[in-house]
Amino acid sequence: MSEANGKNTGANSAADRSSVFITLPGLAPTQVSLAKALAAAQQHHAMREFDKAKIIYQLILDVAPENVDAMFYMGAAMHQTGETAQGVELMKRATQLNPRAVGLNHNLGMVYEAIGNMPAAIACYRQVIANDRGGHWHCTLAKQLTDAGQLDDAIEFAREALTLLAPHARGIAHNQLANALTLKGELTEAIANFQIAIALDIENAMVNSNYVLTLNYQSQPNLAEIFKEHKKFGDKFESFVPRMYVNPLLAKARAEANANPARRLRIGYVSPDFNDHAVGKFIEPVLAAHDTTKFEVFCYYNKNRVDDATKRMQNVAAHWRMTADMFDGDLATTIQNDTIDILVDLSGHTGLNRLLVFARKPAPIQVTWIGYPNTTGLSTMDYRITDAFADPIGATEALHTEKLARMPECFSCFKPPSNAPEVKTLPAIARQKITFGSFNNFAKITPEVMRVWLEILARVPGSRLVLKNWCLDNERMKKFMLDAFALCGATPGQIELWNPNTSNFDHLNCYNSIDIGLDPFPYNGTTTTCDALWMGVPVITLAGVSHVGRVGVSQMSNLGLQELIANDTNDYVAKAAALANDVPRLATLRGGLRERVRSSPLMDAPRFTKNLEAAYHNMWNAYLSTQKS
Repeated sequence: MSEANGKNTGANSAADRSSVFITLPGLAPTQVSLAKALAAAQQHHAMREFDKAKIIYQLILDVAPENVDAMFYMGAAMHQTGETAQGVELMKRATQLNPRAVGLNHNLGMVYEAIGNMPAAIACYRQVIANDRGGHWHCTLAKQLTDAGQLDDAIEFAREALTLLAPHARGIAHNQLANALTLKGELTEAIANFQIAIALDIENAMVNSNYVLTLNYQSQPNLAEIFKEHKKFGDKFESFVPRMYVNPLLAKARAEANANPARRLRIGYVSPDFNDHAVGKFIEPVLAAHDTTKFEVFCYYNKNRVDDATKRMQNVAAHWRMTADMFDGDLATTIQNDTIDILVDLSGHTGLNRLLVFARKPAPIQVTWIGYPNTTGLSTMDYRITDAFADPIGATEALHTEKLARMPECFSCFKPPSNAPEVKTLPAIARQKITFGSFNNFAKITPEVMRVWLEILARVPGSRLVLKNWCLDNERMKKFMLDAFALCGATPGQIELWNPNTSNFDHLNCYNSIDIGLDPFPYNGTTTTCDALWMGVPVITLAGVSHVGRVGVSQMSNLGLQELIANDTNDYVAKAAALANDVPRLATLRGGLRERVRSSPLMDAPRFTKNLEAAYHNMWNAYLSTQKS
């Protein structure tokens, strides 16, 4: 069974309340303020005693039913103890009674955010700004609008925050502005804003992570400079945090365990993406396939959201830790006390990462894998898992602080959705024209990519290009993208922009209207490519010079589809045009693509996990050899 953090969801009866307050069977109105203070103390106690707080708040509401604070924080405590629906209703009613209460609206927004109701969260944050023009609230709203794909609104609020905040406090506003600009594809301005944010907020690790992540999207990346910036991250933040103190008792216990060659290795995975997220599609099959006689698996989940994918992963992991509310030092101590042998980062420099935990070195071996297509820059990260297609031997070692551990086939294993629609007939047969498509992040679709894709359309008469992603339910964003393509030479009708879907089934079904997928460069797709292939859509990819631009090479090579890999942009255009102009070949490829993917290393979870476990054993044996010398 998983060790998920269980919470009491039962309501407290009047008898329960009176048993706790034996000397306080009732509550006089004059005692309300004192009771509220006591309840708050319980709610913020180190043990987060929400059940006790609920009892006190209920006593207040018994004598003052319209007490807004008691109503709101009763709802907050109910949310914390699993009664989220009822708790949210109470919090919502409290904010309706006092709509000008900035703190209450902000806290309700945070709860909506935690349960995944982004429209409601954004509405709360807008209400906060209506009552308080402090620029820090604008930054909060800009972040939520960015996460919701409302990029133009996010940019406007971030720019307004810059006018409201004092100069020394503008770092977070520059960061939020840069994040929105990145997703919109305006990389030069985004990078400039990140650099300002770092100068103003030098110790903010997440701003630094956002910056180095964005560097990967550039059309003409300087790999040496990008590595230098990653290394600067590691040097800076490793100097800010202490390395873990070696507890003599833990050291003795580990030494005794190491003396037993047959013992199970303790593997710890750290991620905010143990859910219906792109990374979840690659880690879930591995968690399910691990040999539990040889490995004891711990998952450290850095998010409070629990969905069906989370529950499936909880059920196969031996130990489950909810860590979103833990400080880095506390999480590092927890990992050390769990005596983890190999600690695996699944985030790199993406959002909600815990790289500062890895900087503390709580485990003897630390590994980064699948969440980020580049080095972490940390000297405390021992290995990065990859393969020889994505990182050819001798090509990228000098661009990593980690040692590259190459898997024998592919560097990851994909689990497609169980409810994916069936692959339908090639749409070009009925339409008599070719439809190209890319459902990738717009940060990857640079002007150079646009020009190359338009050259493909010019070589295939009557063809169109469909773009689709999560921020295209915004008309301003659609106009921005169409204008950007027009500047690169697009004519009306060549580019179609499709709205995002509310369900994964509908999203995948859109591939039944696409004939050929186009992989962006130099930052390739990963999950988007796997989705396209599973839906019978072949993807043309351009071989880059580092991992970020060679994911497609790994995927196509493991499928035996090397003919879809281009060596340069001219070859990319030629291969796309040739496939488009050979409809019988394209139809045959489509008809057999799902089975090809299913029987490939990309989906053979037992074989992949066996290879991964062998890599873990090699790492462990290498570590033990250093301990004996």
